[in-house]
Amino acid sequence: MRIARRQSEADIYHVLARGTGRQLIFEDDADRREFLSIMEDSLVRTDAELYAWCLMGNHFHLLIRAPLERISECMRLLCGGYARYFNEKYGRVGHLFQERFKSEPVENDGYLLTVIRYIHLNPSEAAIADFNEYAWSSYGEYLGSPRYCSIDDVESLFAGPQDYRAFHEGYVRADECLETGRLRNATRSMPDAVALGIASRALGDVATASIKSLERTHRNALLCMLMEEGLSIRQIERLTGIGRGSIARAWAKRDK
Repeated sequence: MRIARRQSEADIYHVLARGTGRQLIFEDDADRREFLSIMEDSLVRTDAELYAWCLMGNHFHLLIRAPLERISECMRLLCGGYARYFNEKYGRVGHLFQERFKSEPVENDGYLLTVIRYIHLNPSEAAIADFNEYAWSSYGEYLGSPRYCSIDDVESLFAGPQDYRAFHEGYVRADECLETGRLRNATRSMPDAVALGIASRALGDVATASIKSLERTHRNALLCMLMEEGLSIRQIERLTGIGRGSIARAWAKRDK
């Protein structure tokens, strides 16, 4: 009996698919180019947005925005289409990918950025290449050459390319994203400049520095909103000037 997939209220999912038996799914760059072509077509046909991608030897990562049923259809088109190409080219038969792709819901901007960074750092973590020199990921799309990704929403969270590069210098452990499905501590190393971008988008017309002067109920609601977006208590303290104790109490009372 299959376990039902967890759904994202934001319709954003980190998706991973591996070769069956962890076999290689890319033998050369021509395979990678064909995969990207099929991926692009599958995204268009299912009206799905792509935020990040990375092709590794025996698996690939995608960060996709679409309802879960459309993502399942996108993956069916992508994995099925690529498997047919691969089997025909190399004279093989049978399944190329493990039966079911993994998916992890992404609910807030903080975790969204953490997953993007994790995806882009895969080549470095595997000691294949430096992430900023690896040709088969979307890292460079956010530095001025978008091809497959919708970058505007993510790009707006950074003050500029320098902040984007600095954010990727942090280290993300593999078990913080998808492998265990645990979101805990995922944004621990988020720079304040990035946290400010997330806070500004979440708060809209309310400046972070003005939260301190708001009526308590309103103030606490906004503090909880920032926590839900993935900011740490220490970051919220630095951005708002509100003490850690007050932030922690607001968070503890949020459901009472």
